[in-house]
Amino acid sequence: MSTRRVEVPRERSVALADPDPRANSATAVGDSDKSVRGTVEKSVRGDADAAVRGADGRGHAAGERCRETDCADCRWDVQRLKFWLRGRLLAAGAEDVQLDVAVGAQLSDVLWRKGDRCGAIEVSSAPPELARARAVTAELRAGGCGEVLWICPPGFWTAQLPALGLDDFAAEGCEYRVVGGMLSSGPGGVVSARQSACELREFVTGWVAGEIAFGCRDEHTGGWATVTDWERHTRTQAAVIARQRQELMNQRTALALARKATRDKTKQLLRMTHRLERAEIAAQQQADDLAQTRRKIADHNRVDATLRLTVAGQKSAILHWQLITWFAVMVIITLIAAGMVLK
Repeated sequence: MSTRRVEVPRERSVALADPDPRANSATAVGDSDKSVRGTVEKSVRGDADAAVRGADGRGHAAGERCRETDCADCRWDVQRLKFWLRGRLLAAGAEDVQLDVAVGAQLSDVLWRKGDRCGAIEVSSAPPELARARAVTAELRAGGCGEVLWICPPGFWTAQLPALGLDDFAAEGCEYRVVGGMLSSGPGGVVSARQSACELREFVTGWVAGEIAFGCRDEHTGGWATVTDWERHTRTQAAVIARQRQELMNQRTALALARKATRDKTKQLLRMTHRLERAEIAAQQQADDLAQTRRKIADHNRVDATLRLTVAGQKSAILHWQLITWFAVMVIITLIAAGMVLK
């Protein structure tokens, strides 16, 4: 399904919309004056609601919040939301809106263009599978869609996809409320999850006007926030990066000084080690000299002891010879005396 603008007389507007894609594949919308944009919005939204809801009242009742994958009423609610999105996008200033259009190998639920911008919207009433959703997002972006939006139930996946968590796909009066995926600037300037709900119509208006954009909070998660909040977040992150860079430079300076001090200490330690080695060598030489001196003293002591033993032996021999000599002298004297007496 597509929409296009047609020329009309001045101060008149016409809204041509066919919500049934099988009946007419092209829908034209002309607007010659900005003052009648509200009339066009109401006309397109009313035609879409009447065509989708029908007279039999199909779809879930407000507040049921069904999350089944193969639910016919959920598919009906999704179809109604797609037509509602078409009306809101046109009212917000989109130049061309198409439903269920092929983008590369993927079929986009809603595709809108404004100038050189091209956005795709994927609607899922059931929790999306992350791997498949990421693959679809990558293929849509490769196909020329610079902006991709997932509208799905709230959950952890809204932080890991460019997604919005819709509170109820069967909201009464098509007053759809976003309860997940939106970010807001905190006291410190860093964006965080928005605690309050917002209207989907306000998001669509800001998105088409370029006032709301998707961004990454870190390497794994992201969300939607106003450009002002993203600018504040960027400034805060830039200040944090600058502070961390300065801290890193200070740490590098301190590390360089510590390394220099370590090198100086290492050099001093090497010098002291060399001195100690030389002292050890000198001490070893002195020890060797002392040992050699002790060995010499021991040798002298042994020689002295030997000489002392020799002298003691000689003294004993001399004493013995003296005794023998005195005995011989006494014998001789005795013999002489005896000879004299006998004469």
